[in-house]
Amino acid sequence: KHAVVMVLGDLGRSPRMQYHALSLLEHGHYVTLIGYAGEDLISPLQKASAPLDSASNNDDQSSKASSSYQGNFHVLRMKPYQPPRTNILHRLFYYPLRLASLLFCVIHTLWVQLHQVPHTKTPVDVILVQNPPSVPTLMLGYLFCLWQGIKTRGRRPRFVIDWHNLGFSMFESSTQRTLAKFYERIVGPLADAHLCVTHAMEVWLGENFDVHGKRVRVLYDKPPFMFGPTRVEEQHDLFSRLELDKEERHFGCNDGRSKTKIEFWLEELRIRDEVDAGELVEETLLTQMIINRNGESKISL
Repeated sequence: KHAVVMVLGDLGRSPRMQYHALSLLEHGHYVTLIGYAGEDLISPLQKASAPLDSASNNDDQSSKASSSYQGNFHVLRMKPYQPPRTNILHRLFYYPLRLASLLFCVIHTLWVQLHQVPHTKTPVDVILVQNPPSVPTLMLGYLFCLWQGIKTRGRRPRFVIDWHNLGFSMFESSTQRTLAKFYERIVGPLADAHLCVTHAMEVWLGENFDVHGKRVRVLYDKPPFMFGPTRVEEQHDLFSRLELDKEERHFGCNDGRSKTKIEFWLEELRIRDEVDAGELVEETLLTQMIINRNGESKISL
């Protein structure tokens, strides 16, 4: 199957959507990841999107696993126009210009660029969209699914929203929030399925947007496999690079010894903790003295 994962934000700063894409790849699906240009992707996705000949030189296990996804993964990055907000005139036209830029980028990506990816012969089966931002992503994602259904005569992709937060909460004025909430309440229930980051979000969507039932699932954030304790070799390399910095200085101590910057940092943290602990003891003793002077209100701290 072919899944499109879209976020109207910097892909490198959208870890949850990257993990969605990686999970879909691990289950053997084609994945097209759409978002803003910016930071690099996580290592497995970078290797999956690299040319086949570049990954063949790597012999480690993670490289081999990522190379098996090559040909199944493609990235489409957008660069929408960012209007200035330097004066009153710019601020007045900021939202219309920004919306026009986003509309052009998303429409061009979904309706033009998506058909140029290597695995475009496989029809899109599902489009997963991050919310927020909801404008104009939700509406265009839903319209794309409808258009695909008309084009393929009934084989409509499923439209899934991953609710990180509420889109209308991002706007400044009350009028903007009211309009955005109305838009979100209308478009949100049109999705075929919903993912929520918390149970509280699931409850709120059911009470306010009429989004409930079997098509809503809570999917908590979990650290991927690449997160783990730092190896001793990596720790040693880090501290070695810090100690061997060209600006490294050894500072004299009262006992005639010298200390590196790292030792000074550790010493400063230790002293700071001792000072904080001392202040906490003083506050506790003062509170005890005040309470004990009130007769019946005496308590033991």
